[in-house]
Amino acid sequence: VINTYSPMGRHYDGSGVVAALADDGPVGPHIDYQGRIDQSNTTTNNGNHGDMTTGILMGGGNLDPTKRGMGTVAFIYIYDIGGYNHILNSPTTNQTLGVMVTSTSYSQGCNDYTTDTQTGDQILNQNPTLLFVFSAGNNGPGDCGYGAGAGWGNVTGGYKQGKNVIACGNLNYLDVLEASSSRGPAEDGRIKPDICSNGANQLSTDGPNAYQVGGGTSAACPGIAGIVTQLHQAYRELNGGVDAEGALIKACMLNTADELGNPGPDFKHGWGRVNAFRAVTTLEDNRFLSAVSTQGTTNTHSITVPANTKQLRVMIYWCDVEGDPLAAKALVNDLNMVVTDPSATSYNPWILDPTPNATNLNANAIRGIDDLNNVEQVTIDDPAAGIYNIDVNGFLVPQGPQKYYLVYEFVNEAINVTYPIGAEGFVPGEVETIRWDAFGNTTSFNLEYSTDLGTTWNSMATNIPAGQRYYNWTVPNTVTGQALVKVTRGALSGQSPEA
Repeated sequence: VINTYSPMGRHYDGSGVVAALADDGPVGPHIDYQGRIDQSNTTTNNGNHGDMTTGILMGGGNLDPTKRGMGTVAFIYIYDIGGYNHILNSPTTNQTLGVMVTSTSYSQGCNDYTTDTQTGDQILNQNPTLLFVFSAGNNGPGDCGYGAGAGWGNVTGGYKQGKNVIACGNLNYLDVLEASSSRGPAEDGRIKPDICSNGANQLSTDGPNAYQVGGGTSAACPGIAGIVTQLHQAYRELNGGVDAEGALIKACMLNTADELGNPGPDFKHGWGRVNAFRAVTTLEDNRFLSAVSTQGTTNTHSITVPANTKQLRVMIYWCDVEGDPLAAKALVNDLNMVVTDPSATSYNPWILDPTPNATNLNANAIRGIDDLNNVEQVTIDDPAAGIYNIDVNGFLVPQGPQKYYLVYEFVNEAINVTYPIGAEGFVPGEVETIRWDAFGNTTSFNLEYSTDLGTTWNSMATNIPAGQRYYNWTVPNTVTGQALVKVTRGALSGQSPEA
């Protein structure tokens, strides 16, 4: 949706944005990376895992357009994983080479805030345009000693345990969490993983000039990193070439993620599945602001919620000072957010219960005061139109001043068809997964297709469950360049914007 084939659509392809990825040595050669790759920091080729992760992040689909990655025009530096030099050298490469995001799909311990974690948080705090993305790990059934037994607290350690990084869970293409995907919480009870994306059965590059099936959180991670390159390009184009801070990019992705699992955040999916379309519209609509908090002060921000909004989402995120590996919790600067509606009703953010037993960890989020995470979200369903005040209190800011970002979203009832959206080619007899974006789970959907630009419509499917946002469609044996898809729910409908 944000990198379309259509001349009229969005073309956020990571152009001008630089990434770094560490894996099992040199990748390719592959025409899908041609002219956009530097492998001078690699030595011996130890397999094709890096080929898979590289293709998902920035493969151009030059050999096969159906297997392109995310940032299809981004530039990448490939590193050997040994020594994590792509992380340790990132302050320099950020300044001299323009590296904005790193991708790492390796494990490094088990669910503990180490000196490496501390170093990663420190680097991101001191180099604000950087962002580190990691796989959460493929240790879903594991037990790392959190105290709740197998299946909890098993994110695979090290840098990815950081407060300021992104750790990615793994979904299949129907948004079902893979059993192998590592679960939270972090050892101090923080929410992990941060977000999820499709990693299972990813089609990606293999060298030389071949393709392979990849999977695991190893594949989910570069998907998120590639979207980061796209969002950076979008921000630059929308803001006169200025670079976004990694904190803003991360906040946009977390706040707009599609709800999965329990309502609100949870220790399996984090904040949900990445929704690049909603994330980029946060930037396009300028629905964000930044400010600074100090000890004991309260900042008040106001936003105007329009009529007919189905859900208000407000998130505060700050890139926190590095924690102490010996401390009971990693959080250093503790900010508290409260949202007050026009009738003076106040809403605290969603929090989870990190008590180390399966019942508590699997419980739904409740509203409360968060003293563990450097990210807080308030959602309000069916909010009244009007002015909402957002209070940010510097409850405990020993190493301030602390900069933070507020991002917000007004979710409406609109149905947006997200695949197909124009200029795709479908083959008769093959199965294509039709996808759409819509809020709410109370009314079923009907699907139709047209072969004449909407003059006439044919039924594709009826009574698609209200919580479902996809349909596997066997393409009919019709040759046309005027095909459209329409999704209807009650009196509302949305259709692919172009044939």
